[in-house]
Amino acid sequence: MGSGVRKHSSSFNPKMSLLGGGSLLKSQWRNLAWDEKSRFELIETIREYKPLAQVGVQQARLLLLGHVNVGKSSFFNTINSIFRNHVTAQAPVGSPRDQRSITTKMRAYQVRNGREGKDLNFKIVDTMGIEEERRKGFDPTELPYLLDGHVSDNHQFDPSGNISPEMPGFQKLPKLPEKIHCCIFVIDATSVSSLSDELLNKLNDMRTKITGRGIPIIVLMTKIDKACDQTRGDVSLVYKSATIQHLIAQTSSKIGVPVSHVLPVKNYTHEIELDPWVDVLALSALQQMLRFTDNYFDECLVTSGTGYVPPEKQSSDAWTRKATLNGSSAPAQMKQAWSNNNASTPTAVAGRITGVSVHNTPSGRNGVMAGVLGTPASKFPEAEKKPLLLEENHVVELDEEKEEKERIDEDLVKKPEVEEINQNKMADFNENLPNQIPQEVA
Repeated sequence: MGSGVRKHSSSFNPKMSLLGGGSLLKSQWRNLAWDEKSRFELIETIREYKPLAQVGVQQARLLLLGHVNVGKSSFFNTINSIFRNHVTAQAPVGSPRDQRSITTKMRAYQVRNGREGKDLNFKIVDTMGIEEERRKGFDPTELPYLLDGHVSDNHQFDPSGNISPEMPGFQKLPKLPEKIHCCIFVIDATSVSSLSDELLNKLNDMRTKITGRGIPIIVLMTKIDKACDQTRGDVSLVYKSATIQHLIAQTSSKIGVPVSHVLPVKNYTHEIELDPWVDVLALSALQQMLRFTDNYFDECLVTSGTGYVPPEKQSSDAWTRKATLNGSSAPAQMKQAWSNNNASTPTAVAGRITGVSVHNTPSGRNGVMAGVLGTPASKFPEAEKKPLLLEENHVVELDEEKEEKERIDEDLVKKPEVEEINQNKMADFNENLPNQIPQEVA
């Protein structure tokens, strides 16, 4: 962990079942791992993100939209801080007392991989804040110019509207790289229940313009530490908080997007050192934005008539690997399809014939390994200790399955005599097959 990251006490286990005043649930209602490994993997995955080469776009453009003082610029600063390994303040931000937007220009902020690193393959585009009053703040009628790529970076906004084809720097024939590829509505969690009709009407008008172009929308719900007592003390409790869960559902209903499109975050506002849990939450939100952006690019290939053409050689970057389903990622329910305690299953029949049990545990995991390797299940104490795969409010951890397979492969390499044992058993099996096959199978 970098020197700029504040370490959490090792005595705290975010996976514990906690209850506090009836507002914390026993388990997470969204799955997110809270540990340094997950933080590192998110950083590595986003660091290696790049649009498909066929799309012809070098950097994804993510547009931030929202009311004054909701945390648009602070979100960029938070992401920038993570990749600089210390808290930054590149984008100017206002104070809670500000009634007008501090941001008056359109700024396409670049995130670098460290102080002297390369630019990452996305830009976060900041905009002037929206206000309820007419001719105040960002004018939603000018949004199409931004979405379609007509407006260049550093454009000075005018609440009365000043974008026209005649203005200097106006891009008359913008291409896909200049357009917006994902829109993010930023909402203050503390004001969800009090959003004015004027603001909601403006957001709805913008949503119509965005979705009409096929551009995905994500809603970023900021200031969760101020909306919930539990997340104020520990951000990693966000997906156990009934309060946050309710606010997300309320936001979904008011803005008109699916619940899964509403993502809670806590920006760096008063901290001077990084917090790993703040990072995990912000990075998971950014990862989802880039996933939606990839979906948009896929649709662009379809609508352009070119269609997707698989590359001759698949990329090996972390982003592509994580977005590729391989054999080891098959659902455990499918892997265990024949491992129930049923006498008529193929594994049970094989066990009766060879004398090797394949159902030593309720889940059948030990038995399957014993049947494959010809090795007693006791050789795999780790597997014996594992609980049933299917538990309420839990999802199978496929990484454990992968690690288990790697241990099995290592066992085969270290003990070549296992293969000889299997061959002897197979010879005995073939010799005695006619006399031992159960009548119902024969």
